[in-house]
Amino acid sequence: MKKTVLMSAMMMAGLSLAVRATADVSRALTEVSMQEEQIQIKPDDLPTPVKQTIASDETLKEYPVAEAWQIKSVSGKVTYKVGFDNGTADKLWKTYDPQGKEITE
Repeated sequence: MKKTVLMSAMMMAGLSLAVRATADVSRALTEVSMQEEQIQIKPDDLPTPVKQTIASDETLKEYPVAEAWQIKSVSGKVTYKVGFDNGTADKLWKTYDPQGKEITE
C-alpha cells in the first residue's frame, strides 16, 4: 500500500514538472517570434537616400562602410544600421531610416 501511495505521489510530481516545462517552452517560442528581424546586407544594397546621406557626411568621408544591416521591427518599421571602419577594434555605428535620415538614439 505504501508503495502505491509513494508511486502515485512521484507520478503526480513528475507530471506537474512536465506541464511547467512545456509552458516555459511555449512562452520562450512566443517571445522569440516578437523580436526584430536583422538581415546583413551588402553596403551597395543600401537604399540610395542612405548612401547619399553617408556620402555627404563630412565626418564619415575617411571611413569606409565595413558592414550594413537591415532591421525590421515587430511593427514593420525598417531601419538600416551601418558600421564604419574607423581604424579601431570598435566600429563606428550609425542608424538611418529608408529616406536617409540619421536616427539618433
